[in-house]
Amino acid sequence: MLLSDLPDDLHFLVLSYVPEDSLLRHCRLVCHRWKEIVDSQALWKLKCLRAGIVNNIGNFPVRFDWRRVCLKKPFDRNLIKNPCGEHGFRNWKRINGGDGWTIENSRDVIPEANSQKCFASSYEWCLKEQIVDLIKEGLWEELLDCYQPDIFVFDWYGGREDCGCIYHIKVHLLAADKNTVRARFESRPPSIQQWNDAKYQKVSCVFRNYGPGVRFVKFFHRAKDTQFWAGHYGARVTNSTVRVSVSRTEALPGVEVIDKESQSSVNMEDDEYVYQFRSWISEDDDEHMQNQARDIESRKSNKLCIIN
Repeated sequence: MLLSDLPDDLHFLVLSYVPEDSLLRHCRLVCHRWKEIVDSQALWKLKCLRAGIVNNIGNFPVRFDWRRVCLKKPFDRNLIKNPCGEHGFRNWKRINGGDGWTIENSRDVIPEANSQKCFASSYEWCLKEQIVDLIKEGLWEELLDCYQPDIFVFDWYGGREDCGCIYHIKVHLLAADKNTVRARFESRPPSIQQWNDAKYQKVSCVFRNYGPGVRFVKFFHRAKDTQFWAGHYGARVTNSTVRVSVSRTEALPGVEVIDKESQSSVNMEDDEYVYQFRSWISEDDDEHMQNQARDIESRKSNKLCIIN
């Protein structure tokens, strides 16, 4: 019996077990019949469902690109590259305050992290930023504009036992021009006091119903210590996460829900961004200078007491 004599269903079943790369590089070129099967959404849907990549989506309201999903696997994985510092500072844009960022072993365990390393900050603001290209990661315009899948953001921060620290985070959903902000999240948790338990704290939010036009996620955070000690005694940050999910979960304990499009748009040109990035450092300069002044006055008072 010749291969061409086999029914289409059998061809389809056999090809569904072939690895993705071989399907595209070899099988698709064998004959017109195989090309049609490899180009069909049905084949890629079966591969996705069999691998558990997407489950229980029911009657999806927009065209679902099964081939793209199977090849890129954009859902329910971390889209941030090098989230824990296991590859040095690769993929991160940095501003180094004080003695700058360094990478250390974590002082606490995060079971879901793919590495138990962390980024440690210094005595002045240290900043890191990464931009996620949602289209490049495997999502597509119709899905983002019409269905608007949930975009989750997580970050972990903590201090050393012997030194207090401060941590802030900002996340922007950006339009295709990388300048227009469609939605935003910001958190400035209370500072961690000196002589703490060195446990990580988790910051989390989910963007929902953010409106059409989102193409990028800009993730940036900053950290420093509260003692102004040379070295790397500032907040530790690790396992930074941006994750897209097509499954809607209503119960989200501990997760801040950002569920409306920004009322106003902000444009940031590339040549102005470094200035705005640096300006974030100086937002608390007045408070820092006041604290320094109080420390100086306290030292003067102690010195006068000793002299007297």
